[in-house]
Amino acid sequence: MSVTEEIKQRLDIVDLISEYVPLKKSGRTYKGLCPFHQEKTPSFVVFPDTQGWHCFGACATGGDIFTFIQKREGMDFTEAVRFLAQRAGIELVPGSEGGAQQAEVRSRLRSVMEAAASFFVAQLASPGGQLARDYLAKRGVGQAAIEEFRLGYAPNAWRALSTHLLADGFSREELAEAGVISEGEEGRFYDRFRNRLIFPISDSRGNVVGFGARSLDGSEPKYLNSPQTPLFDKGKLLYGLDRARDGIRQSGTAVIVEGYMDAIAAHQAGYRNVVASMGTALSEAQLQSLARLAKRFVLALDPDAAGSVATLRGVAVAGEALQTESAASFDGGLLRFERRLSAEIRVAVLPQGRDPDELIREDAAAWQRLIAEAKPVVDYYFDVALAEAELSDAKGKVRFARRLLPVIARVPDALERAHHVERLARLIQVDPSLVERELAAVRRNAASAPDRDGLDGLQGGRDDSGQGALPEAFGPEEYALWFLSQNGSALAAANEALASLGSEPLSEADFLDPANRALFEALAQFGSGGRLALRSALSGDLRRRFDWLESAGAGEPEASEDYVWHDGIYACFFLRSRRLKHEARLLQLAQEGEEDQAELRQYALAVDKTRRQMQVLTRALASRSLLKAKE
Repeated sequence: MSVTEEIKQRLDIVDLISEYVPLKKSGRTYKGLCPFHQEKTPSFVVFPDTQGWHCFGACATGGDIFTFIQKREGMDFTEAVRFLAQRAGIELVPGSEGGAQQAEVRSRLRSVMEAAASFFVAQLASPGGQLARDYLAKRGVGQAAIEEFRLGYAPNAWRALSTHLLADGFSREELAEAGVISEGEEGRFYDRFRNRLIFPISDSRGNVVGFGARSLDGSEPKYLNSPQTPLFDKGKLLYGLDRARDGIRQSGTAVIVEGYMDAIAAHQAGYRNVVASMGTALSEAQLQSLARLAKRFVLALDPDAAGSVATLRGVAVAGEALQTESAASFDGGLLRFERRLSAEIRVAVLPQGRDPDELIREDAAAWQRLIAEAKPVVDYYFDVALAEAELSDAKGKVRFARRLLPVIARVPDALERAHHVERLARLIQVDPSLVERELAAVRRNAASAPDRDGLDGLQGGRDDSGQGALPEAFGPEEYALWFLSQNGSALAAANEALASLGSEPLSEADFLDPANRALFEALAQFGSGGRLALRSALSGDLRRRFDWLESAGAGEPEASEDYVWHDGIYACFFLRSRRLKHEARLLQLAQEGEEDQAELRQYALAVDKTRRQMQVLTRALASRSLLKAKE
């Protein structure tokens, strides 16, 4: 039995979901208002018999306890498995040699960080924390925000924290590995944070994994962060995300600011969808953590060019930033990531001399307008380039055009590209056809360049989740995943074939195995770049599963253009047919106990529609052999 199956056996889906959604028994099912969209009539149904759930309303999706936690908590598959395993009392067996010892080390480090955070909180409330309290009062941070964000104070002493933690039973080696002490010559050590305001930094589950610290006496650096540790990777974390998750999901927008105080001020003012990049270049890993919650991102940037560009450049895929001699370097990687996430990324530039913290405290209405009126990325690029351009001579116009053409080339929509071509042509006063020819050359060069994705890992890069049992057989789900991964256009071809039968595109809901669902989500995001690009986006157990699929499918024919219409397409048809049968059963179950006649009519119509789709797919499946008996 796999770990995911064991978790399902130990946890009751009704008990779990009831903690998030008020449920009312209806026949053999439980119903409630969907937590993933606004509604007045309950369309969210939980099925104890199958340990599944389904929204028959606007979401039109469903799943099991893993997909529910992924959607509700904004976790990826690996995180959801860890979360539910802990709840079920299941100890995950690490996937690598020595993993058990590593898991124990990480557990001890988490204890160190929690003890340190509690110490800093107590110090802020002590007489010695007056300077830090005065600073917070000056910045308008109230007691409620201080408590919510667990702000603290590091005493102005060389070993205040370390003495406390050593007395609590932690070793010096553990303190060093957790990054709370620094070691010098001749075996000396001292607290890393001294006389500083402390901002605990948490992971997606609210566990303290690092600290940010602001100097209170003018010493440098002004801000000091935890070093890289087994728990803390600044490039993969967003400050305040654990508290902003619900606000982001409800609003559909994630607002990204730079500093700790900016995020705290926003939350204190009621803007609960704000996170902070902690002053570093924004990374793909950080945006991936937001993409599970929202499809609209607003980057609230400082008005100075250097600050703006540092944030934008952070989304670059290694080696693909479009460097120029100007102070502002444009990053086409941001546009590609926008397409990859099916996300809308906008930029809000603050008024000169104002940061989000000040603007929110002094003019909340202006902050709301700023976010609402944020500009699309390409428009922002145009504005910055135009502000620095010299268009009075031919050379200046050429520099301006060459700076923007690679950015326009990244725009996936042809109509939107045409709009920007027209705009660029007007600005440099040339015929649009000339700009089109130059743009075509840029796009050809980009297409022939080697793939350098270098992604940070879709599932967080940790190999201690323990859910990585490989499939026992190469069944329809595995065959479909192998087929879809063989050719960057295979998923589009499968979706086109489904559309020809009046069916929706393939989705993670077509896969029953939780790990296969997670792999399909990765494939849908990164698979268009081919097998290598997809593999580089995976880590840990999902990469092992992908490698197993590659090995198990090695004897199959290559997914050529002709083969796209053969067994692979029909494997996808089979998965959809199976899903429709399952949904028809769920609809019938949902009708039991329902007394509202209007609701019963809606269910009846839905059942009829599902059965008609099944009939179409059944005829298509019967027209050719399926999977060569791999079922």
